[in-house]
Amino acid sequence: MKQTEENTQDQEDLRLLRESARTLFDRAGGNDRARKLRDAGGRWSAGMITELAGAGVFGVAVPDENGGLGMGLAAAGVLAEEVGRVIAPEPIVATIGLTIGLLHRLCPDHGMLKKAIGGETVLATAWQERGPTGVAPGRSCRFAGGKLTGAKAWVSGAVGVEGYLVVAEGDDGAVLTYVEAGAAGLNVDGRRQADGSALGELSFSATPAELLAEGAAVEAALADAVSDTTALAAAELVGLSGRAFEIVLDYIKTREQFDKPIGAFQVIQHRATDLHVMQEVAQATVREALSWMDCAGTDAQARARLASRAKARAGVAAKKITRDAVQMHGAVGYTDEFDIGLFLNRALVLSAWLGDDTYHRRLWLDARDKEGAER
Repeated sequence: MKQTEENTQDQEDLRLLRESARTLFDRAGGNDRARKLRDAGGRWSAGMITELAGAGVFGVAVPDENGGLGMGLAAAGVLAEEVGRVIAPEPIVATIGLTIGLLHRLCPDHGMLKKAIGGETVLATAWQERGPTGVAPGRSCRFAGGKLTGAKAWVSGAVGVEGYLVVAEGDDGAVLTYVEAGAAGLNVDGRRQADGSALGELSFSATPAELLAEGAAVEAALADAVSDTTALAAAELVGLSGRAFEIVLDYIKTREQFDKPIGAFQVIQHRATDLHVMQEVAQATVREALSWMDCAGTDAQARARLASRAKARAGVAAKKITRDAVQMHGAVGYTDEFDIGLFLNRALVLSAWLGDDTYHRRLWLDARDKEGAER
């Protein structure tokens, strides 16, 4: 009985959190705001970051003792879904999952964590490096004598931030460092993506950096933070595809052909039903994964598998739903005037971030085979 009451209270808390986030985003302008910011050069709104921080968004998954709300990853997933519904340009998921995920695990007493939760500073996390065929398996970016040398690739939200968390290689293994934007020897090459967001390439030439953490703890924290962010990106895709389905459903109910709504045609009804089922399955998969990842007994390997499963399912669904939604709009769906194109572009960018569905299916299958061989 007690367990049932606790579950009911948890669901009520998540419902209230969802309503609060949706109200905040709708009041800010919904996806119309995303279009305006894209047309203005792809920047995000510092004012929106302040509002989100005031609502406790960035500290939602941080433990109480570290200054957060302690609501867990499932609550962060609720927020990620609402981010996806309005294709918000702010680096919300990357901040919650990567930046704050690393800070609260590795240096919870550092003032930077409090500032990040409070929206006083926005940081981007640089941890991947470019190799001959994609992501490099190791790290060539070095930290020695208080300075960084090397390069980092695919840094989400790299433009317009106050600084960077950089994972590099030190004398005794992995290190987490902080580099201020505009530091000597730092070069930021920002690139616009299909949805208008910025992806950055960073290069360091004896760039001054502050050491935040080092050793095996950095590797462990990074693995957990990447798993969290991957699962939250899946939740964002679920919110995005859910809203895209709502848009196309409204359209086929009102667009007329041969004196009746096109939604009255059986072939359109069948396609809409298939998309609805795909959306519901993706949503259930992602929410289940986030709930399991919140469990204290879930180890790092299991969390990584759950995140891969969620991202693969959500990525396939989002790309299918948004592409079909554009087609079901007819020729107007391909024009920039209609919002559905914004959702397609965002789905393509977000499904590729941190690995696409093919990549995560392979990770999941490899992990399952490895687990079976160990038994």
